[in-house]
Amino acid sequence: MPKSKNKRKKPKLLAHESALLDDEELSDVTHPNASSRWLYAASTDETTLDKARILIYRHMADKEFEHLMTHNQLPDTQPYQTITRSQDGRTYCESYLRSNKFVDTSPTTVVEFNCSKTMIDGFYDIQRKPEDGCLSHGLGHKAGKTLFVFNGALGEGDSTWRIVLVKRGFRG
Repeated sequence: MPKSKNKRKKPKLLAHESALLDDEELSDVTHPNASSRWLYAASTDETTLDKARILIYRHMADKEFEHLMTHNQLPDTQPYQTITRSQDGRTYCESYLRSNKFVDTSPTTVVEFNCSKTMIDGFYDIQRKPEDGCLSHGLGHKAGKTLFVFNGALGEGDSTWRIVLVKRGFRG
């Protein structure tokens, strides 16, 4: 029997996404007949962290993530640059990929950052904003203006990151 012409191919992953999938750092959790491909990793278990550390999350589009991956820094291109804390923050960031919230940058990736709790608490003392079920801090020039400190921690290796969710849709 010939194959149906209505079958769609899986969306093509970017090279780093394929590598994370091959290395089992991400799992393919795409359901049958999905219009996008979903890659997932569980959050780091916060009970295993040193008490001086905290997990934060940021949703980002491909261009911003490419900059992070290439330079180990967030670009200074977004005026607000939301970060959120803990599991509620991850859920909030994921809502942008799950079409519950919208932004014009077309986010595809949620990144988990392991940071100094003192640094993040200091950011939230400077500026914070209630979101859906969590508090956010804006790193950018329209908010907390703390991006240079955050990037400094990344550059010094005091903060680390990893991908925890990817939504790769069909292109054009």
